[in-house]
Amino acid sequence: MKFRPRMLLAALALAGMAGAAQADVLKVDVNNGYTTLAQGSGYQGEVAQWSVTNTTVPAVGAPYDSFVAYCLQMMESLDQVGEQNYSRVSFAANADVQELYDRFYSQSLTSAVNAVGFQLALWDLLGQADASSFVTGLSGAGAAALMMLDEVANGTDPYQQDRYKLISWISEDNQDLLQAVPADASEVPEPSALVLGGVGLLALGWVSRRRKVMDRG
Repeated sequence: MKFRPRMLLAALALAGMAGAAQADVLKVDVNNGYTTLAQGSGYQGEVAQWSVTNTTVPAVGAPYDSFVAYCLQMMESLDQVGEQNYSRVSFAANADVQELYDRFYSQSLTSAVNAVGFQLALWDLLGQADASSFVTGLSGAGAAALMMLDEVANGTDPYQQDRYKLISWISEDNQDLLQAVPADASEVPEPSALVLGGVGLLALGWVSRRRKVMDRG
């Protein structure tokens, strides 16, 4: 895939990342075939859930040994050939992104439809795309995204809050990734290099909006 210009370097700088992150070598591949091609406003490419193997962590079973991740930037490609250098930092999610993970992350691991829907919803809540504008090659994925967004905005069903801590993996050359770690897991990095409110978008003046009405049309 052709690399597109990075959109968030200024935000990352504002988030105070320089010299404060944990460096690791990751190998990234599609997880369980949970992927499809999709087209939206200004975007045409792959939407997927990723399986990540950390070749740096020696202890099998550690939170960062192997994990599932989602993409943070819609307009950045991911190189699936070979191993890539990444830096690991805590991610301070805005309320909507945190609720999306608390409500639907575990469900996103169960099928391709839920995985693609979750990724589209995540991009939407990060202010990068309107999930309703996407056409995917996977029937039901768009509807799943809108259902998740509607629940985040208007849902009244109880759910376990702060179920996950979010970890961002930042690469100079490839798509940045977002990992969910159970809140009670050990070895979660200290927030000395926070990526604030969705990869620093708040630092650029973007304010998260909660949806009051979801257009299902």
